[in-house]
Amino acid sequence: MELLFNYISNQPLIYFCLIVLIISFIESFALIGLFIPGIMIMSTIGAMIAKSHEKFYPSWFSSTIGCLLGDWISYFIGFQFKNWINQLKIFKKYYVIVNKITKILNKYNTYTIFFGKFIGPTRPIIPVLSGMLEISFFKKFFFPNLFSCIIWPLIYIIPGILTTLLINLPNTNKNKYFKKFFIFNLIILFFSIWIIWKGFQKKNKNKIIQFLKKKNIYWIPKIILLISIINIFILQFNQEMIFLRSSIIKIFYF
Repeated sequence: MELLFNYISNQPLIYFCLIVLIISFIESFALIGLFIPGIMIMSTIGAMIAKSHEKFYPSWFSSTIGCLLGDWISYFIGFQFKNWINQLKIFKKYYVIVNKITKILNKYNTYTIFFGKFIGPTRPIIPVLSGMLEISFFKKFFFPNLFSCIIWPLIYIIPGILTTLLINLPNTNKNKYFKKFFIFNLIILFFSIWIIWKGFQKKNKNKIIQFLKKKNIYWIPKIILLISIINIFILQFNQEMIFLRSSIIKIFYF
């Protein structure tokens, strides 16, 4: 796996971008994307980008193009061959998921097309279903799909970039706990946001949410969120954080 990683990352920019385009296309293509570990692959691409500053914007553009091509072709396959697709075993296997997405897509088509791109199981299904339901391509599908394909690579690539930069930070005797403390606060930050967001949902059967509300201690994740934000703010003045920021700036403003 490491040999493959090194081989791809050492490819000339044009071939590297072509690989990124193909991966994004496959991840977005009708049903096939269900079997592709999108987060893992795109995070790995992010790790490769972190080691070569000039690859970020070309990779982002290539991933967007691959995503759009996969979605558009999937849409027209669904539009032209909906009767045949309904008979596929794989389609029947995921009938429960497909049925739920279909109902949401009929009710909130533009929002579902946009936000569905960021959820693994729905990403390769929504475009083909949009075609099968004959949702207007230019009026309702095109623009939410375009914007989602522009944003999607960033959400999946940037974590890999940040993780690689953080791992490769030089260790100092004064700041030997910086990485662990920074990662811990990030995990706590996102976990707290997730719990608070889940708490706003009316019909939530999550055991953690039910326990917090039952014990009347739903304020705890809010306090934890505030503490983690304060900690991350304080870390901005740390020597290693200054170095990390400069590395990030080099990637985005090479």
